[in-house]
Amino acid sequence: MKKKWLRISIVIIVLLLLSNFFSVWINVLTEGLFRTYHYQTENGEFEFTTMPSKGRDVEMMERNFADFKKINPEYEELELFRTFKRNPLKFWNWYSYFTHEMYKFEYQNKVKSKTGESELGIPVIEQN
Repeated sequence: MKKKWLRISIVIIVLLLLSNFFSVWINVLTEGLFRTYHYQTENGEFEFTTMPSKGRDVEMMERNFADFKKINPEYEELELFRTFKRNPLKFWNWYSYFTHEMYKFEYQNKVKSKTGESELGIPVIEQN
């Protein structure tokens, strides 16, 4: 009986390790290549959407946020939040959840933009 549980435990551990090792490929198959991640400040003064596959990564967002705070000194105390949740059922992403820089930001529900425009200056159109 103990050997059976030991074998099952080993299989589960190996599955977890391999799935986290190949998580990039699993995510491409399950969610597509061009995944986006949205970040914004508490009240929507600054927003940024990263798309790592296109080079729009967290470093670019942090540079743009620093530039935004230089241009707008009244917002010097703002913090960025991620607007996407971790999904513990996606066990193949567990390693990323603990180590990747995109998850270092606290979670907050997405709020409506203050300016009524997207980060590219395009007016936001509400869809019901």
